Amino acid sequence: MTMTKSTFSLFIFFLIANAGHSQDFFDDFNGKSLDTLSWKIANQVWGNVEGKITNGGVVPKNVRVVDGNLIIEGHGKNYKGPVKGFGQDTRTGGAISTIRQFASGRFEVRAKICPHAGALSAFWTYYYENDSYNHEIDFEMPGHNQTPYGATDSDLHYGLMTCWRGVGKDQYHTVDKFFGNQADGQYHLYRFEWHTGDSGREKRVDWYFDNVLMASNTNASQVPDHAANFWMGVWFPTWIADSDFEKVFMYVDWIRITPFQEANDVFSDQ
Repeated sequence: MTMTKSTFSLFIFFLIANAGHSQDFFDDFNGKSLDTLSWKIANQVWGNVEGKITNGGVVPKNVRVVDGNLIIEGHGKNYKGPVKGFGQDTRTGGAISTIRQFASGRFEVRAKICPHAGALSAFWTYYYENDSYNHEIDFEMPGHNQTPYGATDSDLHYGLMTCWRGVGKDQYHTVDKFFGNQADGQYHLYRFEWHTGDSGREKRVDWYFDNVLMASNTNASQVPDHAANFWMGVWFPTWIADSDFEKVFMYVDWIRITPFQEANDVFSDQ
């Protein structure tokens, strides 16, 4: 086949684009500061609902790198320090997200989560176009606060694992499960494996805690396929325990993302 100049250019673009999608990602936070070529520090607020307890969002001053750890700080209701949040300085956390988007793959985080059930420690993928196209996979701690339980039942021995393709009641699924003591001062490994599917492989997400399989979701209507940014953060939603403390901290030792490059991956540049 004779390849024209324009066809050759498109071919090269395709190779470069797919090479970028296939590259592994790893960060052990051994520098003096966060690598801003790889990460964006969030400065925003979400999740406030009229008539319910509010939060002050996530702010850059609650994120730093020290001694080989990413440290994300959370300020509870007793906080009286200088860091300003959105509309309030209490119930304010921090978060970062990858600049690059990832689709199917293995996502691993070695971390010590916040040791209080009044602050949410989370690792998640997120891509949003509208409420019907909201692609997300979550690890959230504490758990034990989903129906029939409530916020006062929040427990760091439990974790939430969720898949979303949209916010409709049939588009997402949450598992609330016993993990054991996550707030023991030790690092633990949080991992999920996301399959968008291809020939001979079903769409599914599997969640692991310290290499033990905790939950799986094989419902295709709830498994994302669009590439997403990967987030790590501490924030204060309405469904967790009271934040009766001044400060808490989450420590991340390292993160690794290994792309699977499955046929049903969807990227915005496709």
